[in-house]
Amino acid sequence: MLVAAPPQGQTPVVISFVIPARDESPHVLRATVDGLRSTTPSAEREIVVVDDASLEPVGPLGRGVELVRNAVPAGVSRARRQAADLTTGEVLVCLDAHMSFDADWLTLMLEYVESGALLCAAYCDYDRREVGCYGADFRWCAGRDHAAGTSPGFGPRHRLHDPGPGAHEVPMLLGACYMMLRSSYLALGGFSPLFRVWGADEQDLSARAWIAGLGVRCVADARVGHLTRSVAPYPVYFDHLDYNQIVFIRTVFERRTVEALLPSFAPIDGPVRAWLEAAGLGAWRQVVQRARKLTDTQFFDRVVPDLVLPDQGGPHIRH
Repeated sequence: MLVAAPPQGQTPVVISFVIPARDESPHVLRATVDGLRSTTPSAEREIVVVDDASLEPVGPLGRGVELVRNAVPAGVSRARRQAADLTTGEVLVCLDAHMSFDADWLTLMLEYVESGALLCAAYCDYDRREVGCYGADFRWCAGRDHAAGTSPGFGPRHRLHDPGPGAHEVPMLLGACYMMLRSSYLALGGFSPLFRVWGADEQDLSARAWIAGLGVRCVADARVGHLTRSVAPYPVYFDHLDYNQIVFIRTVFERRTVEALLPSFAPIDGPVRAWLEAAGLGAWRQVVQRARKLTDTQFFDRVVPDLVLPDQGGPHIRH
């Protein structure tokens, strides 16, 4: 078992914490970093914060934090990838910039990291008084209704039932606190280098982890808080959501699955079509497919059993 404080004479495990931040409240970001310091061992950690072109540059965050600023926003996924590339630890932990932490969250999660699975903590409110979910299920939406706030693709359905202490398999990471071995991260190819702004990050990473044979678990007794906001501090448009979902589908799944899912996105708007043409999906798709251990049929049977992909007519939900 990997532990934060190894026996005397052994080399300590280095844990890399990566935090993307864009237009975050300085007070909230500082509280996140301070909370991380107070709940993690200083001798075995490195913290990298990527200021993703905030309108007001992120100020100094104190000792032990490497701060990098982007002149142009890269988006959540690419900023995470950028931060991860600047770290060297055997364990990688990705966090949002508006988090709080129970005192023992890290110890509880480290107990399971050697499994190679991707881990998430229980997703709590900011004060950590109530758990919002224990990971999530994949939920398929086949229609576009921007007036109602919906767009096609895979979204999360919160898992509300407390599964009890320990690490439990879940279809999807959720909660903005994700831990993995660096070897698992590298086997997956890292966070998507193609996503724009925000959207589909958890769906993409979780599906790739399952298809690569690593799996996803929620450590239910490890609790972190997340500041939930009704509106993001920077603009997120439906075009970005559609684009990210299409990139996810076209790079992760087999051709037959792609053909069944993509009609739900028709018609593809002009900006999305232009972004897709410029993205060069082929190289990233090769990276993702090289990691494949499960077929799409095996993935859907195990992780999204309610979704049926018939030969004709597109996907539907089994009732």
